[in-house]
Amino acid sequence: MPVELPFADREGIAVACGRVADHANSLLPAERVGLDRMREVRAAGYSSGRRVARHALGQTGIENWPVTARGRMPVWPPQVVGSITHSRTLALAIVGPLGRFAGIGVDLELEDRVTSRLAGRVLVEREHRRLAEEDWATMLFGAKEAVYKAVNPAVGEFLNFEDVEITPCLYGTFRAATTRPCASEAPVAAGRGYFQRIEEHWLAVFFVPANAAR
Repeated sequence: MPVELPFADREGIAVACGRVADHANSLLPAERVGLDRMREVRAAGYSSGRRVARHALGQTGIENWPVTARGRMPVWPPQVVGSITHSRTLALAIVGPLGRFAGIGVDLELEDRVTSRLAGRVLVEREHRRLAEEDWATMLFGAKEAVYKAVNPAVGEFLNFEDVEITPCLYGTFRAATTRPCASEAPVAAGRGYFQRIEEHWLAVFFVPANAAR
């Protein structure tokens, strides 16, 4: 399904989005490892995610590359970085050239997913002060997920929700910063993020430039 994003078609970024369904028959042999141990819902999300990931890679000229996993992190071809996300209905993948990006993170969250109780656990104090906008808590939650998914593969550091603070900017963009000194501090500060609505979801994307993780 076509998705128009403000950063697409620039800097070699490729995006693919599709419906979540049982796409197990479309998986390449290497992508099937562990599939038989997944529950039905998890298998549908996994197969749908791999399907859109290979579509995104195909836009960059990389055909039939199996997107395997290390833990739950996708393993990309050596010349690209990328990220996959899915809800119960949508799956989306973004890839970009390693020479321009150290990491890319993407997250999809259903609107109004984050309750006040969950917000109390995942938002830092200054973020709570910004909750004037409708469903701001869900947007900030998705942004934190996108930041982690962009930075963790490049740095190898685990970040908790309270370790990252999101600052919304103009025109659906955001910046991020760590709340404590850590290895991820420079890559997080150097990154740029985007918010967008897609079919009753909030999409958050975070890009870390190539030189930020060195």
